[in-house]
Amino acid sequence: MGSVPPWLRVRRFLGSVRRKFAVDTYDVFTRDVTDEHAEFRDPPGYRFAWATAEDIAGCAPYHTELGEQDRELGIARLELGHEAVVAFCDDEVVFTMWMNPRNLNVPGEVKLKLGDHQSFIYKAYTSPDHRGKGLYKIGMLFVLHRLGREGKRQLVGYAHVKKRVSRKGLAALEFESIGRYYSVQIPLRQHTFVSRELSSRFPEEIPRSGILAEGRPEPIDP
Repeated sequence: MGSVPPWLRVRRFLGSVRRKFAVDTYDVFTRDVTDEHAEFRDPPGYRFAWATAEDIAGCAPYHTELGEQDRELGIARLELGHEAVVAFCDDEVVFTMWMNPRNLNVPGEVKLKLGDHQSFIYKAYTSPDHRGKGLYKIGMLFVLHRLGREGKRQLVGYAHVKKRVSRKGLAALEFESIGRYYSVQIPLRQHTFVSRELSSRFPEEIPRSGILAEGRPEPIDP
């Protein structure tokens, strides 16, 4: 075999450099609580509820994507004050969505203080057998109903610019984009940059506590 030509070595080198650098872009959305959220009714065949530790412990991986360690960490989230929306079909949990009442917190990326009138939703999942039924949208309506009863006025969510399903669900409820943040991956390091628009809405950045971080690539903070 002949030697590798210089142009090919340069091309391979540049390709390896590109693979080590990545930029992910996320939009942050808000939806105000309005009079239309004063009532909530379960859709036929489903029952929405706020999860107990027993509900999370009983989640099946196929329907919720929660393995044994994920269920343990989910219970720990509840103990930290997070909450989880679950939807039952018969006695099986087939939808989960988490809510943080204090911070806009994406582990490893951003942690911003919410206002007292806000809550943040994250990490939603629908069972493969129950997709196409609008459970994501209904779950958000369930949360908006709860916020209205508590006197809160705004729900906050986020989605990657390429996460079509999540963005479609947010658009269906007229969530409004209020800014972006950028997650930049470089060798051995990760940086997050918050847009000016987003920083003006959430000016207080919260230091990470490291709670439940041991052994986890993405630590859970309150």
